[in-house]
Amino acid sequence: MSRDVKRTGFNGLGYLLLFLVGVAILSFMLRLQTGLLGLVLGGLAVGLAVYWFKALNKSLATSAWDDFLLEIRHEGDVVDLTAQVPGPESNVKVELLGRKLVLKGGMGFRRTVKLPYEAILRELRYVNGILNARLVKRADAPTTS
Repeated sequence: MSRDVKRTGFNGLGYLLLFLVGVAILSFMLRLQTGLLGLVLGGLAVGLAVYWFKALNKSLATSAWDDFLLEIRHEGDVVDLTAQVPGPESNVKVELLGRKLVLKGGMGFRRTVKLPYEAILRELRYVNGILNARLVKRADAPTTS
């Protein structure tokens, strides 16, 4: 089974911002109370900021569409794909972009799947929220793993 889901989250700029906030909190705490207690409170504040930053990053990185099932089987030159895609049927679309298959559905559903090779869509069925697609390798497409 192959899965390729784009995840969004914080990048290097987010980590830099977290570091700067931590330094600001630590310096503020050191100015208020000098000594060991100030260091402990400042460290605790920075630790809590790191914890909440990671929790926020994790919640933003997970996709609500990860719960929708996807199964890919490929034997020889044929790829069979079975995916759970929210409807209605009029909103369900499949796009082939090189070695990527883009599935679109209702409620803003979008999932990108990497294929083992460039393919041509031979058969497509959508019944009760389940999309079945059969793809065949393009004659001029090289195979890469």
